Amino acid sequence: MMITLMKAINLCALLLFCFRSIFGAEQSGPGKFESLGIPVRKGGLMGCIVGSNGRGGEALYFNFNQISGKLFLVQVDPDTGEAKQFNAPQGPGAWALIAGPDGNIYLGTWDGALILRFDPRQPDKGIEVVGKPSATEDYLWQYDIGKDGKIYACTYPQAKLVSFDPKTGAMEDLGRLHATEMYSRTLAVGPTGKVYVGIGPEKGDLVVFDPATKQSHSLLTPEIRAAGGWSNTGGFVGVSRRIDGNVYAEFGTNVMRLDDETLTRVATAPDRPKLKLRDGREISSFERGGFTVFNPATGKSVEHTFKYAGNGDHIFVVGVGPSNCVYGSTVMPLEVFRYDPRSSSSEDLGAMPGGEVYSMIEDRQKLYLCYYGGSVMNLYDPAKPIWKFGTAADCNPVSFGGVGDGHLRPRAMIRGPGGLIYIGSEPPYGQLGGALGVWDPLQNKTIENYRHIVTNQSIVSLAWETNSGLIFGGSATVGGGGTRPTEKEARFFAFDPKTKHKVFESAIVPEATKYAATFAANGKVFTAVGPKLLEFDPRTMKVVKTIPLPGSQVEISLGQNRDGMLVGLTTKGVYVFDMAKSELVHTATAPVPVNCGFAIVDNAVYFGSKAELWRYPFPALSVAR
Repeated sequence: MMITLMKAINLCALLLFCFRSIFGAEQSGPGKFESLGIPVRKGGLMGCIVGSNGRGGEALYFNFNQISGKLFLVQVDPDTGEAKQFNAPQGPGAWALIAGPDGNIYLGTWDGALILRFDPRQPDKGIEVVGKPSATEDYLWQYDIGKDGKIYACTYPQAKLVSFDPKTGAMEDLGRLHATEMYSRTLAVGPTGKVYVGIGPEKGDLVVFDPATKQSHSLLTPEIRAAGGWSNTGGFVGVSRRIDGNVYAEFGTNVMRLDDETLTRVATAPDRPKLKLRDGREISSFERGGFTVFNPATGKSVEHTFKYAGNGDHIFVVGVGPSNCVYGSTVMPLEVFRYDPRSSSSEDLGAMPGGEVYSMIEDRQKLYLCYYGGSVMNLYDPAKPIWKFGTAADCNPVSFGGVGDGHLRPRAMIRGPGGLIYIGSEPPYGQLGGALGVWDPLQNKTIENYRHIVTNQSIVSLAWETNSGLIFGGSATVGGGGTRPTEKEARFFAFDPKTKHKVFESAIVPEATKYAATFAANGKVFTAVGPKLLEFDPRTMKVVKTIPLPGSQVEISLGQNRDGMLVGLTTKGVYVFDMAKSELVHTATAPVPVNCGFAIVDNAVYFGSKAELWRYPFPALSVAR
């Protein structure tokens, strides 16, 4: 009897699972999670090359990433636009892309540093995993073909050089090119067969590798470093092969031609090689779903379009915008979307040139969007019917440029006193110490900027406490890409906008590395570290209560609903905190991972889970008065 009952229960559970898998999440309602679908399905275009079509002709190969899925390759006929899509078995994306000497197409992934191969002569085999040339590496950044027929690639995070021999299938880890740097970011093979690699970002370097001896060394002698810009102050050295066949190195304002191992300073480098077909026609431009072929012999251009199928673009941030609509940004590609709860409709508004929007805030029925890299500030007006990104006055969104020194990833953006906007950021690559910027919406420019407001740390969360008039914030020990933290503990701090000085700083949670979210209401300040919510008294500058959370706090995902409750997201779900009772009064575990937030509209909270937008309407809760 018990066995029969258990079988029946298991069968019911299986049927319920199948029903949800086919028809989606439960219908919306108080206390129920609801999937609102996938807002963007464009995929991130990483590059385009010309290669063999496997039948004696040529094809264009478009390389797309999907952070929430697997990368894919689109083979396109340059004369007709006819396209065939090939999905990879592994890897969300690939920076490295090249047509190999054997006629195959090779990709090099991030999130695994795998070599992938597509054989145009055997398209039914699809994209295959060749292997991982180095056990320590996560990224293959670029490929180039050596005079020895091998494919070379530069890596992260140990700044290595690796190789693959298409003839034998042998892969080789050729070792670190720099003792401390993390990025070997660019490479090019010169006329003599030597491989040149650009290193960064803390101490830019230029390294040459000789395949004959398998030895490498820096080409930046003390004399070169002492001459105009070649210093130890940080940055990447970039290397590339130009139309004259030579390799050139660039660092700051310096341009050097590499003649074997001799560096010759030049005013400018020749153009980069154009993307050409064997009959001389050029691919003058390309984008997601389209390209233009220019014929120099006739002076005419032909535009083509092609189709592909993306599974969905990863949502990076969600926020509230004008008319109580939910806005969000996807990551690589940066697409801005809007969801209107009144009409239950979603719209992909358009693209911007950054990697992703890190923070957003409404201002007088318009929306500020600040993106990586460079913490570039933009203003979108939903009253205008078009999306036309640019810097001109008639553009929408209109871009105002970077926030200022020390800003690369603008993690936090809040309204402060006097209607000013405060932005907290992570610093540029190779640098420690982010910044706190003050943006004036009336002038649309930064009017104040404070670097190293927390020494050698990033600013990742902010809140304005109106009773004290202070801006409270949390730091993170992390610095810009390619750096290692020098501070052991993140700090919680207070900044006085009147005196323009920091008035408080403390490691209120020992050994914490990040204060992921901060919010102020009812004369209190709340901040979160991992699975802990801290109630902080701005009068005594002390933590008065620590509340365990049912999961780790999601960044910039702490706010107040219309009932006056404090609402937060963890990686596992939603929690509600009664500020008057000083206790958690509701938690809900989401059926999917919670990757990002954060928007509260009409007593529901919105968040991103991979490529999907989700909503959780709050159930009725008694509020302490």
